[in-house]
Amino acid sequence: MEAGDKAGISVILREFKTNQGIVKYEKVLAIPSMERIPALAQKDFHKMITIISAALTLAFEGMNLKRGMNALQVVDLAEAIIDTAGEDNLAMEDLMLFLQKLVRGEYGAMYESMDIPKFMTAFEEYREQRWQQLNNIREEQHVQHKAMGDTGRTGEPDELSKHFSNFADKISSMSSELKATRRENAELKKNIK
Repeated sequence: MEAGDKAGISVILREFKTNQGIVKYEKVLAIPSMERIPALAQKDFHKMITIISAALTLAFEGMNLKRGMNALQVVDLAEAIIDTAGEDNLAMEDLMLFLQKLVRGEYGAMYESMDIPKFMTAFEEYREQRWQQLNNIREEQHVQHKAMGDTGRTGEPDELSKHFSNFADKISSMSSELKATRRENAELKKNIK
């Protein structure tokens, strides 16, 4: 990828898509935490910002933008991606799948220009789709677990389970609020221009 091997990237990403090109979020979500952007950036920030900048540049070149982003803006965007990747523990595969869809116009025609707010708004749409799929997977697992019937557990949750459940609810709520705030900020920025 660092060399800009677009065909090689496409081959690797096929593992994370159906034959019709639909993202298999369950495969992306199964990537171990230590192989995701936040952990990789913590280990070697310079390498991650370089790889992400190269991926962004390759994608923008494929879009044939009239007014693209300069190298400094691309690095700023790469840093913004790293800074926000921890919110939903994004993997490089998430970013690359999103970039493929962006180049193909699946987030609207952006062939005139690209800037950080426009990119982040489209990226948020991908992240929202991913979040919805994660919730669907969790719900499906819950239904399957309930269908299994009595597994020898009592009906009463223990204190630790209650704590983790409350903690997960708080995180989910905060994530939803953050996403709503981002959308609101994006709308405000649009109205300012």
